[in-house]
Amino acid sequence: MKKNKNLTKLYLLVISLPRGKKEIIGDLLEEYDVTVFLSVMAKGSFDKDVSKEMMFCIVKENKIKDAMFRIEDKFSSFKSKVSMLYAIPLESIIGVSSYMALTNGGLR
Repeated sequence: MKKNKNLTKLYLLVISLPRGKKEIIGDLLEEYDVTVFLSVMAKGSFDKDVSKEMMFCIVKENKIKDAMFRIEDKFSSFKSKVSMLYAIPLESIIGVSSYMALTNGGLR
């Protein structure tokens, strides 16, 4: 992606949640201009009997820190304490046209 000072960097936010909690986090993410959102069921090596929900979201750099703090606070209210959250910068893997699609064409 060409260096354009008007474009805000994007992050892929990856969230691992207990089953049935994606609606809670999804509603919370609406406050942070999330334009792309994917949720899938997953199983891991930690406990093969426990199903998790994985959420993948695109968040702008200026919103990522607040979104992560808010989600982390929400984790403490879950009965199952096995939740995880991390952000991956999309700095060099998308072009301008993809950026415009992921941000609804906005240069905010």
